[in-house]
Amino acid sequence: MLEHFKGDEEFVRKVLDYKTQAVDKYKIVLTKFLDPHLQNVVRSVIGADAAVYEEGGFINCENKRLIICPSFYEIEPDDFKIKVFRVEYPEKFGVLEHKDVLGALMNLGLERECIGDICKNPLAFSCASENAEYIRQNLKKIKRFTVNLVEEDFSIAIENTFRKKEFVVSSLRLDKIISALFHLSRQKAADAIRAGEVKVNHKNIELIDYLCNNSDIISFRRHGRVKLVVTDRVTRQNNQVVEGLFYL
Repeated sequence: MLEHFKGDEEFVRKVLDYKTQAVDKYKIVLTKFLDPHLQNVVRSVIGADAAVYEEGGFINCENKRLIICPSFYEIEPDDFKIKVFRVEYPEKFGVLEHKDVLGALMNLGLERECIGDICKNPLAFSCASENAEYIRQNLKKIKRFTVNLVEEDFSIAIENTFRKKEFVVSSLRLDKIISALFHLSRQKAADAIRAGEVKVNHKNIELIDYLCNNSDIISFRRHGRVKLVVTDRVTRQNNQVVEGLFYL
């Protein structure tokens, strides 16, 4: 099985253990927050042998905790052990961004897998219940702002906003796409890919000649995230016209 999950072998071994616990020992296994790529890996490995349930604390969220268990178990929302906190701060003096909240949480010594999505409007984040009280007691400031955390239910919806830009590329190779989207030389784009700084659909891709597809989500460390739209338009030189929807 591992040969089908190149680059994810260690995680697959962990999921196989989860599968054994659920199928053979009738246990409920709760994961940490997983991105969409790892969620798909779990579902592929588990197959029809056990039930897989998901929850992230927000409507339309990406990062979710998964429960793997025998199909006859009934799962309740509390079983996912997720807390959602809205961040109150004096907005008239400035605006906090996604990166500000994530940076403050990471500075508390937390693992990224303990934190789910961060919502922009209203400013809120989800976290593992196991870490909630520690966060509540220690997250008092984000940048220069004193903050207050207010617990919310799971009814907040994440709505992404984008800035659209148009580009012309000679092919959909990843190095050429990164070069165009982020205004880098082809060499710098290739170096970044080989260094593991680029993800496509939440999976690290280190092949510069990887071919991108319509609706791929491309993440470039420290540069941002873009949804690629491949149009049906070409130039007179037969180059491809694409659009980049840059997450705000």
